[in-house]
Amino acid sequence: MSETQQQSESQCVSCGIKVAAMNAASFDCPECGTEIHRCPTCRKQSNLYECPDCGFRGP
Repeated sequence: MSETQQQSESQCVSCGIKVAAMNAASFDCPECGTEIHRCPTCRKQSNLYECPDCGFRGP
């Protein structure tokens, strides 16, 4: 899958909304390296997230 297709299908790991064309954050999980996406609202509110692959939790 191309990077553009991944971005268009990416969802916030905290709230589940699609993050395409948003000022979202994308980063690798500190434990396993899986790419994690977070929407601006969840980032601003410091909502907890959980890695879908390894279960790592962070703010």
